[in-house]
Amino acid sequence: MNGELSARLHEPVYAALWSFGSGWLVLTVVLLTSRRTRAGIRALVADIRAGGLPLWQTFGGLLGGTYVLVQSYAVPLAGVALFTIAVVGGQTGYAIVVDKIGLGPAGRAAVTPLRVVAAILATVGVGIAVLGRVGAPGSMNGVTDGPVAAVGAAVAVPVVLALLVGGLHSVQSAINGRVNVVTGTPWATTWLNFTNGLLLLATVALLRRVAGGLGPVHVDEPPGWVWFGGLAGVVFVGVAAVVVRHLGVLHTMLVLLCGQLLGALALDLVNPATRHTVTSVVVVGLVLTAVAAVLPTLRRVGGLGS
Repeated sequence: MNGELSARLHEPVYAALWSFGSGWLVLTVVLLTSRRTRAGIRALVADIRAGGLPLWQTFGGLLGGTYVLVQSYAVPLAGVALFTIAVVGGQTGYAIVVDKIGLGPAGRAAVTPLRVVAAILATVGVGIAVLGRVGAPGSMNGVTDGPVAAVGAAVAVPVVLALLVGGLHSVQSAINGRVNVVTGTPWATTWLNFTNGLLLLATVALLRRVAGGLGPVHVDEPPGWVWFGGLAGVVFVGVAAVVVRHLGVLHTMLVLLCGQLLGALALDLVNPATRHTVTSVVVVGLVLTAVAAVLPTLRRVGGLGS
C-alpha cells in the first residue's frame, strides 16, 4: 500500500506522512474514547517517573520513522530487491543479538545453531522470493524494481543503511514489547509509536520544504486501497508489541516476515496485472521463509539446541 501510494504521489515522504498521520488519527480517536488506553498511557508515565522503564525505550516510533526515511533514500539507489534483502538480513541478525542481551520482554535467549540457521534461512528465502518476483517475465527491471539498481561503491552506503535500519526494527520490536507490558494494551503502545514517528517525519518534511527540496503534492489517481496503509501499520505494530513478549524478537521477526510474504503473494494472485510474477521461484522462497519461522519452535533438531 505505502509503496504504491509513494509511486502515485512521486514523493516517499508524503506517502510516509499519510501512513503515519492516518494511523495516528485512528489511534487518537481510540485514545480519546477508551479509558483503558488512557489508563495505559498514565501507567507508562508513572512507571517512567518511578524509574521502572527507561525513557529511551518509549521512542520506538522514531526507529520506525527512520526506516521510512532510509527507505526513501536507499531504494532509488540500490533497488527494491537489494534493499529488502539487506533489511531482512539486518532484522534477523540483530534479532539474535537483541534476544541474547534480553532487551525484549521475553528475556534472554542463547545464540544457538538452530536460531542462526533460522535467521540465515529466512534471509535466503526472502531473497529468493524477491528476486524471483522482479525477475519474472514481464516485470520491470528498472532503478526501483530490478534485482539491483547499481553495482559497486554506488550501493555500498544504501545497503549498509538498510542493514542498520533492519536491525533497528528488531530493537523497536523489543522495546515496544517492554512498553506494552507496562501499558497493558497495544493501543497505547501503538499510539506512542505513531506519535513519535509522525513527529520525526513532519520535522524532516518541514526542513526539506523550507530548504526547497520538497515540492507540492501531485496525485496520479491511486486506487482506493492504497490509502489504508496506515491502518495496516497500526495492526502490524500492535500485533508485534503483543507477540514479542511470548515469542522473543527473532521468532516474532520470522513469523511477521512469513506473514508479509503470504500477504504479498495473495495480493499478487488477486491482481491480474501482477499475477504473472508469482513463479515457482517465488513459492520456493516463501516455503523457505515458512520453514525458518517454524524452526525456533523446535527444541531439538538433530541435537541442535533452540
